[in-house]
Amino acid sequence: MKTFLLKIFTPYGKYYDRYVEEIVVTTDQFVLGILPGHAPLVAKVKVSKLVIVTSNNHDIYAIGEGLLNVNKDEVILLVDSIESKREIDIERAKRAKENATNSLNNRYNIDVEKVEKALARALNRIAVYEDE
Repeated sequence: MKTFLLKIFTPYGKYYDRYVEEIVVTTDQFVLGILPGHAPLVAKVKVSKLVIVTSNNHDIYAIGEGLLNVNKDEVILLVDSIESKREIDIERAKRAKENATNSLNNRYNIDVEKVEKALARALNRIAVYEDE
């Protein structure tokens, strides 16, 4: 099976640098499946689930906002954060969800956009953790 090089970077440095068969990521426009030889593309990435398919694995990650740069033989993903299912602290994610929900319900002296983003990240982590 054909592959392409996937590189993932966070503000803390390189997180992933391997050949893969396919990725599935959510942009601000649509859910995008990328295979080897995909047309060049630059897109904004939303807080979402990232699926990475290799010859022997199908791995799922929770990613933060970022940018996707697709070239013929290489895909670069720059994201605020990334966590594999086993890296997710589910209790922390549930607390973050509860705190954000309470803040949005009270709406007293909060930055609504910031709290909504925190809620989206928490819900994404929970969804990835619970994904079979």
